[in-house]
Amino acid sequence: MIQYIVFTADVQTAQAAKLRTAITDASNAGNDIYVFISSGGGNVFEGLSLASFIKALPVQVTMHNVGQIDSIASVIFASGAVRLSTQNSSFLFHGVSMHYEKKDFIEAQLEEQYRGVKRMRENIAATFAAYTGLSVADVDALMITGSTILTSDEALSKAIIHEIRDAAIPPNSHVIAIGNG
Repeated sequence: MIQYIVFTADVQTAQAAKLRTAITDASNAGNDIYVFISSGGGNVFEGLSLASFIKALPVQVTMHNVGQIDSIASVIFASGAVRLSTQNSSFLFHGVSMHYEKKDFIEAQLEEQYRGVKRMRENIAATFAAYTGLSVADVDALMITGSTILTSDEALSKAIIHEIRDAAIPPNSHVIAIGNG
């Protein structure tokens, strides 16, 4: 049996927890998992840990981009054994950013922040490369140059996805929907 999950949310703690629970329940029931995903990205820690968890599951996970896969959501998407995309979907890659509001740093603290951001980008690139078969250098090139947006056709040519296909949920399927609300 296949459990269908629609994840149209940011990658934040609450939404990641809901997705982790839905995936755990499906896996514990012995179901393969089919995730329709569209996400603007979010928390790097949540995204990397969710992707590692998905990759470790004993069931097949299919990821289907139904809109946009941005930032850290790309690693979650790449964790699927089968990766599909609708024709008009997109994939956004960029470096890691940090937001500081009214903070003062001494030089050593700035260096520490820089090393942390660099480590996150390197972890994202290495994980995405391992899951898709792209080289780390190719993933770095997508991330470091600023924002790179790939169409489904471009993602297919780079083997990020296996196929371009319309999204469809079979009649009488049980569907779990997770959004930002």
